[in-house]
Amino acid sequence: MLETTPQAAGALSAAAATANRTSDGNDQALPLGFSDLRDKIPVLGLREYWYPAIRDKRVSWKKPVFLKMLGEELCLFRGKSGKVAALTNACPHRGAMLSHGNCEFRGTVACFYHGFVFDEHGECLAALGEGPDSPMPGKIKARVYPTETLKGVVFVWVGKGEPMPVRDNIPEEFFEPEK
Repeated sequence: MLETTPQAAGALSAAAATANRTSDGNDQALPLGFSDLRDKIPVLGLREYWYPAIRDKRVSWKKPVFLKMLGEELCLFRGKSGKVAALTNACPHRGAMLSHGNCEFRGTVACFYHGFVFDEHGECLAALGEGPDSPMPGKIKARVYPTETLKGVVFVWVGKGEPMPVRDNIPEEFFEPEK
């Protein structure tokens, strides 16, 4: 049998009260013995998941779209197949924002600064500012973020590893027929 002194009982009571309090001092309704895990979640989110990013219809063939997710700056545009592609927003040549460029050539995005043109696979196809004899195409590549479009919503995988199947990572209620 556990015996407690009045001082120990007071300390336990204070510890329980502290465990159920948020960082701003507000009380929470957490059962005794449970702790709040929100402070354990990384500030910029969990990386190895699919995230809903944008409605498919908001990404056109003419102009790239800027999007910031989990601290990553992305450039979204339509690839040659018509699927929404997501590249890192920094041009690998000089770091200019690809989303400030244009999609003059169908299925590509061109950097506004030096005219480096990238496809949906992140491959540099041309360096317009250097002409047709530029050695840069094929040598530099932009980071690609996998995308999937379901029910008109573009999902982006911001993780470092191979993406899991999108259907394994989205609540099954999303796939239920609409009533």
